[in-house]
Amino acid sequence: MVQITYRKKGIRITQLWFSESIVTSQNLKTDILFFHGIPQMQTDRNCLFTEFHTLISNLNESEEELLSHINKNVRYEIRRNCKEELEYRVFASAELQQKPEVIAQFADMYELMYREKGQKVVFNGVQFKEYLKQNAIILTGIYQEGLPLVFHSYIVGEKQVRLLHSVSDFRSKDADANLVARANKRLHWEDMILFKKHGKEIYDWGGVSDLENPNGIDAFKFKFGGDPTTYYNVYQGSSFLGKAAVAIMKRRNERSNHAG
Repeated sequence: MVQITYRKKGIRITQLWFSESIVTSQNLKTDILFFHGIPQMQTDRNCLFTEFHTLISNLNESEEELLSHINKNVRYEIRRNCKEELEYRVFASAELQQKPEVIAQFADMYELMYREKGQKVVFNGVQFKEYLKQNAIILTGIYQEGLPLVFHSYIVGEKQVRLLHSVSDFRSKDADANLVARANKRLHWEDMILFKKHGKEIYDWGGVSDLENPNGIDAFKFKFGGDPTTYYNVYQGSSFLGKAAVAIMKRRNERSNHAG
């Protein structure tokens, strides 16, 4: 299980990944426990359960089987990109802590991607660094002449990996959008094979908004043939402040569901 604690707006939040159930440590000094990916909804009036959909690729399958699930056109673009003069790079947590310039490039590309969509999103560097301290992050990239075109970041557990970020340099005025798109497809494939070789069994695509009516990004993920899966993210108040915050979140969630 991966576990980090950080502060957000004065509240201590502990995020826990790859737990099969809600497990509370009495010695953990935090306000809110945030469990990612609990398989079954449980009855607990002190918790907020939110349904989460994703796709799962089974890395126990052979490379040939994994490739056979991928859309034919995507397979072609992966093969084409492998012939282009690009470099696949992998950065483990320990290496990233020694290369702040790589994190800076990644963060800049992430924020630019959202600015071009008309959204102001700030990269959560504090949270990211806490994951690095736990050796829980793998960052991968495709580079052209020493400069990154695409980055993926993953939360890495004992047997699972979960896509956390996928950012691409589509929007730079000098970028070849078609090349970047091919590099992104190839990067997913290279990552799957990398994690398979390291004994991981589950490749979690990091979420889809709607399994029945996928949007553009969701449709892209579906082309890799992962199995649709639903699980739950759980917020549990631990301190008095945390319980009050979760109660407010539950009321907002109920109002939103009622309005929908």
